[in-house]
Amino acid sequence: MLSQAILYATGMLIYYFYAMKIIPINTQHMIYRLYACLLFLNFTVNIVSGQDQKLIDSLLALIPENPDTSYLEAYTDIALEYLYTDHLKAREYVDAYLQIAQKYHSPEHIAFGTNLLGVYYNVVSNYNEGLEIFKEAKTMYEELGNQERVSAILNNMSIANRNMGYLEKALQNQMESLEIKERIGVGEEALAASYWNIGNILGDIKNYEESNAWYRKAEDVYTRLGLEADRLDVRYVLALNLKDMDSLELALPIFEESLDYYRKNNLHNSIAGCLDILGTIHKSRGELEAAEYYYLESLDIALKHGEESLPGLLYRRLANVYREKEQYSRALNFAEKALEVSRKTGVRKKMITDYLVLSQITEDMGDQGRSLQYYKEYHALHDSVFAEEKVLAMNEMEVKYQAEKKEQEIRLLNEKAKRTALVQKGLAGAVAALAALLLALGYAISQRAKRNRLEKEKLDEEIAFKKRELSAFALQLAQKNEVLQNIKEDISVIKNTDASRELNKINRKIGHTLRDNANWELFLERFEAVYQGYQKKVLESYPSVTSNDLRLMALIKMNLSSKEIANLLNLSNEGIKKARYRLRKKLDIETAESLDEFVMGLF
Repeated sequence: MLSQAILYATGMLIYYFYAMKIIPINTQHMIYRLYACLLFLNFTVNIVSGQDQKLIDSLLALIPENPDTSYLEAYTDIALEYLYTDHLKAREYVDAYLQIAQKYHSPEHIAFGTNLLGVYYNVVSNYNEGLEIFKEAKTMYEELGNQERVSAILNNMSIANRNMGYLEKALQNQMESLEIKERIGVGEEALAASYWNIGNILGDIKNYEESNAWYRKAEDVYTRLGLEADRLDVRYVLALNLKDMDSLELALPIFEESLDYYRKNNLHNSIAGCLDILGTIHKSRGELEAAEYYYLESLDIALKHGEESLPGLLYRRLANVYREKEQYSRALNFAEKALEVSRKTGVRKKMITDYLVLSQITEDMGDQGRSLQYYKEYHALHDSVFAEEKVLAMNEMEVKYQAEKKEQEIRLLNEKAKRTALVQKGLAGAVAALAALLLALGYAISQRAKRNRLEKEKLDEEIAFKKRELSAFALQLAQKNEVLQNIKEDISVIKNTDASRELNKINRKIGHTLRDNANWELFLERFEAVYQGYQKKVLESYPSVTSNDLRLMALIKMNLSSKEIANLLNLSNEGIKKARYRLRKKLDIETAESLDEFVMGLF
C-alpha cells in the first residue's frame, strides 16, 4: 500500500509540472517514461490481486487531451491492469493505443499494439481471432527486422494453438521461437522459458521422456542462475510427468519439496493442489490413512481461501477413501457434499460420477432402494449428457463440412468467373447465371444437410430408446431372478414332510426357470441391437471366451452393479468373484487394471 501511495503522489506531482508548464515537454516525456517503468514494476508484483484503481487514475492524469506516441506506455499499462478484471475496459485502451499509433504512422507501435490485441483475444479465449492478429503482428515485426519480438509472438501463437488442442502446431511455434532466440543470442533465462514451454507441450501429447529432458534443461539453467522459485516450478511439472509414468518413487520427493516451498511462501492454492496430488499418490499405493490426511488438509485450505472447484473434487476423493475403509456413513456424507457442489456449479459430468458413487455406497450399506434410485438418476443423466454431446459434435462436423465444401465451390466458381471476364467481358450474363446456380446449389446443400441432420437425430433417438429398453429388460430379469431365488430359499427351510414332494417339484420348476436360456437369448438379441457386432469382435480377439463369459461381459458393458449381475446370472457373491477372476485371466488384464473399465472400453 505504501509503494502504491508513493507512486500515486509521484504521478500527481508530474501532472502538476505538466499543467503548470514548469518543465519542458521533452523533459516531461523522459520523466513520464521513468514513472511508467515504476508503474510496470509495481504492476508485475500486484497483478494477482487485480487492478489498482489509484494507479489507473494516476496514469490517466498523465495523458493530455490529444496524446502522441510518447504516452502509449500509459495505455499499455492501463490495458494490462484491466486485462484480467474488466475485459471491455482493457479492449477500450488497446483500441485507443492502436488509434494513436496509426494516427502518427509509427510502425513499431502499430506492431506492438497489434500483438497486444492478440494477447487480449488469448485472455478472453477467442484463440482463432488471436491467431490471425498474431500473424499480422509477426509479419510487421519481420518487416521491421525485430527478431526478438518475432520470437515472442511465436510463443503467443503457441499458447493459442495449445489451448485449441493443436499441439503439433503449438510445438512447431515453440521450436521456431527457440531457434530465433539461439540465433540472436538471448540470455539463459529466456532460453529456459522456451525449454519449459516445449516440455509442457510434449507432456500434453504424452511424450514423457522427451518432455522430461526439456524440463531438466530448464532446471539446470534456473539452478545456475539461482532462480529458486522457477527451479521448483519446473520440477513440479516434471513430477507430474513422473506420476503419469507411474514413477511414484521419483515423483513423491519432488512434490514434498514443492509443498515445503509453497508453505514457506503462503501460496494457498498451490499448497491445496500439491496436497491433493500427494493424497492421490498415497491412495494409489493403498495407503488410505496418508491419503485421508492429505485430502482433509487440502480441503480445509480450499474452503478457507475461496477455491470453488477443488472442494467438490476433494469431497469425491474422500468419499472413495472412506468407502474403501468401509466407513460408509462418512463416505455417504462426503459423496452428498460432492453432489451438492456439482449441482451448484452446474457441471453435469461431475454429477454423473457423484450419482454413481452414491449408488455404490448405498448398495454397500444395504440400502437397495436408495441405491437403485441413485443409479436411475445416474443412468438418466449419463444418457442425456452423452447423447447431447454426440448430437452436437456430429452436427458441428456436418455443418463445418458443408460450409467448407460450399466455400470451396464458391472460391472455384469465383476464380472461373474472373478468368472468363478477362477473356470476354460480354460473358457477364453467364457469370450471373453461374451465381444463380451457386445459390441454388447452396440451397440444395443446406436442404440435404437438414435432411441428414433429421435422419441422424432420428437414429440417435432409436439408439437411446433401445438402450433404455435394454436396461429395463436387464433390471426386470434381475428382479425376477432375485424373487425366484428368495422363493427357493424359503421352500428349502420348510420342514413339513407331507408337503415335501410337492415343494421339491416346485423347487425344480423354479430352478429350471432360473436356468432357462430363452430370456437370455432375448436379452442378448437386444444387446446386439445396441452394441452391434460386440460379441463377434470379442470372440475374434479372445477365442477362449465362453458363452458364460460373454454374458458377464455384456452385463459389465451395461455398467450394472455386482449384485445385479449376480442376480441375473444366478450366482452367489463368491461365484461372481470367481467368474470375474476367470474372465480377467482370459482377457490377460493386469492386476492393477480395472476389469469394468477394460470391458466398457472394448469396441
